[in-house]
Amino acid sequence: MRLSALIGFLLLINLLPGQQIRWEKSVEYSQIPWIDSQSNVIQAHNKSLLRPFFLKLNAASKRRINILHIGDSHVQADIFTNQTRMLMGNTFGYAGRGIVFPYTTAKTHTAADYRSYHTGKWLYAKNVEKSPELPLGVSGVSSKTFDKDAQFKFIFKQGIIQPEFTKLKILCKRSENSFDLRLITNGETVNIDVFKESKDSLSDELTVFLRSGYNDYLFELVKNDSLQEEFEIYGLSIESENNTGVMYTSVGINGAGHYAIMRENKLPDHLQLIKPDAIILDVGANDFYQKGLDKVVFTENLISLIELFKEFAPNALIILSNSQDIYRGGYSLATCANFSVIVSEVAKSEKVAFYDWYRVAGGYKSMRLWKSYSLANKDGVHLSKAGYDLKGSLIYQAFNQTHKRLFDKYDSSYQIIVPYADTQYVQIDTTKPKIKPIVDYHWVNHKVRSGETVWTIADKYGVSTIQIKKWNKLRSYGLKRGKVLKIYTQVEQSPKIIVHSTPSVVVKNKTIKQKQKENSRKLKSHTVKNGETLYSISKKYQMSVDSLKKLNNLRGNTIKKGQKLKVE
Repeated sequence: MRLSALIGFLLLINLLPGQQIRWEKSVEYSQIPWIDSQSNVIQAHNKSLLRPFFLKLNAASKRRINILHIGDSHVQADIFTNQTRMLMGNTFGYAGRGIVFPYTTAKTHTAADYRSYHTGKWLYAKNVEKSPELPLGVSGVSSKTFDKDAQFKFIFKQGIIQPEFTKLKILCKRSENSFDLRLITNGETVNIDVFKESKDSLSDELTVFLRSGYNDYLFELVKNDSLQEEFEIYGLSIESENNTGVMYTSVGINGAGHYAIMRENKLPDHLQLIKPDAIILDVGANDFYQKGLDKVVFTENLISLIELFKEFAPNALIILSNSQDIYRGGYSLATCANFSVIVSEVAKSEKVAFYDWYRVAGGYKSMRLWKSYSLANKDGVHLSKAGYDLKGSLIYQAFNQTHKRLFDKYDSSYQIIVPYADTQYVQIDTTKPKIKPIVDYHWVNHKVRSGETVWTIADKYGVSTIQIKKWNKLRSYGLKRGKVLKIYTQVEQSPKIIVHSTPSVVVKNKTIKQKQKENSRKLKSHTVKNGETLYSISKKYQMSVDSLKKLNNLRGNTIKKGQKLKVE
């Protein structure tokens, strides 16, 4: 069956008070019967999570919206993400192409909409390596050369780079040892001083302005000083100078999982440079495809990433996604369903959004349908060009349908979720809560019952799994029946509540004894090692980055090797 006979397109108009948004192409679900159209929304157990981002979308004609899509091989190919990018750009305006990378320097393939080339000898590192030899940032890959005659080049397909894409943001190492750059296009030549002092602490971001956007960019390394001996690049963002529209940036590495993203030691710094309004975390299949799914380890990694995003991109809507059905050895992997359950549980407990791509794509055994309609490759994992285009359109349509439900004056529900009917999923309570009684915060003791998990207990008390783990000094998320857990939660006043005198959470009104204990705490000294960041040091000593900066009177996020820091 031809794709044109399979996928139809509709024009939808969604009216909002004072605003008209014309959503472009959306999938005609009747032509693809196995697609679960009812699930094709961005789910949240409280609409308040979604509303700030979609209000920003409504104002995209006045301010820029940054969407960061982090993934694996599906995203590195940038076929479906490019489809979503084009549709979002057509609807809200284009703010730029987003981050690209000279992938040939790292001996891997480029994205679908451009090609990269290079000369000279390059070292490289990726987030899938157990011990990367170079610092890694948001793109998940870095390249470095000591060859002053080296070059790298980008050539984009016609129509990808708009004339107004005149701003280039180069993410690279900026030190007195860094080579300078010469940018040559078919319209102009620009000399770039890589180590250019600024008022703030020197960051990885270097901005260059051109007269116009071009289809090709050649970067030559230039040695202008005897100290210059290297060049290290983490990515290049091509943007519009206009502070409007949608910037849909996709970054992915073949084979990446949650464990791989955690190796990106420069990710915290780059998140603060990008300032995403939404982060789509679209990895996970590589965490279980070969060796199976370790629920405890996987969940710990996922929650750690969520905590990182919340700390360094506090204004971003976090959207967790999952893998669709995988066909291997003649069978569909049931682990995909289990994986989806875990992601949905974490999304609920950690109060983030969830896009159930597994269910939208058809659920268990659906990959055979994708293959039979030439929408998937023979490996039963990756999709064909037509399949990825379909996926990109479905993601765009998910934004459309979520937007419609969120601002529908007749939809009085306080959440946007899809109750699970399949036995492979957990059942989610969709009833609207009653008026909250007068409550107060207290410590309570919870005795673990048979079948309970940290996630179900966290949901019961309205806290996060990370908090339960810290309060009870748990080494893992495994629980034994009969174990007593301390939980600081909002409860009705009752004589049965067991109140502990010294809470370990931060409250506004601290007692004198608590303040004296804090003032008398012993401080340690930490010497910064090569490759360490404020984030990695804060995690080592179980501190927040803000408290570490305040303790050392730091204004920026830059630290140097050998620097002495006070730590708790």
